Amino acid sequence: MLIRRAKKEDYPAFAAIEAQHPGYPAWGENGFEAEEKNRNAVTLAAEAEGRPAGFINFWILRPQVQLNTLAVDKAFLRRAIASALIGKMLEYALKSLCSEIDLEVNEHNAAAIALYARHGFKVVGKRPKFYNNTDAAVLMRKSLREKDL
Repeated sequence: MLIRRAKKEDYPAFAAIEAQHPGYPAWGENGFEAEEKNRNAVTLAAEAEGRPAGFINFWILRPQVQLNTLAVDKAFLRRAIASALIGKMLEYALKSLCSEIDLEVNEHNAAAIALYARHGFKVVGKRPKFYNNTDAAVLMRKSLREKDL
């Protein structure tokens, strides 16, 4: 598996990955293209078997990183792709001297909440009716230790 900067050619595959996950707050190709114009945005692709197997987008907003979206192709689930993408985001955060990473995740997405918890994210709050005016967002944060910086 290779983690690399995303390219415009990846966006159709990213949109297809989003479509595999019902209820996922999909950006579509246009959303990823819009991120190209955001100087704070980083979009990475996980490539496996010669094709995009997952993606992550985050913003570097010193001293903070905001994780915006992360998804893995269903054919590649349980192969540590999400963990590899989170690890690469952590590298960017440390190189940028950021002290924390924030995200929000649907309260019903137990697999994602567990994944983030395994990577040291802690629940710090909730936003009621954040998703489609029904589901709450669980707010999670990972503090980066002084020795990591």
